[in-house]
Amino acid sequence: MQSKLPKFVNNELLKQALTHRSYANENPEVTADNERLEFLGDAVLGFVVAQMLYQMYPSINEAQLTHLRSRLVDENQLGKLGAELGLGELMLLGKGTAKDGGRSNPSLLNDTFEAMLGAYFLDAGIEAVRKYILGIFRPLARNLVE
Repeated sequence: MQSKLPKFVNNELLKQALTHRSYANENPEVTADNERLEFLGDAVLGFVVAQMLYQMYPSINEAQLTHLRSRLVDENQLGKLGAELGLGELMLLGKGTAKDGGRSNPSLLNDTFEAMLGAYFLDAGIEAVRKYILGIFRPLARNLVE
């Protein structure tokens, strides 16, 4: 797996991607959290992974493609990827969320991973984010299929 974050030109986008709403709620100077970026990253990830699977496995039917995509991008898988990328240590969390184990919470790691992808899409464009996603998900898909 490609185990590092992509390089950002606009580090404010990365900071926003790492900002959980609990942190924004406790810090009035913070004007945005990662939820909108998570929405965007989820859509970009779904699109890129669907296209990748469609091209990699021309003999697999629609139901099998859907099942494979769902296994690749489910909360546990993305949470694990977020942890491997070190997002838990980088997330900006409110005190209560951090105290409750937020840095290792698969759901928060999943959300932050998706937000990071959304931020990278805005920062570098579709081809850069596609290359980044494929570097991670092609090997994972091969492991699931073969």
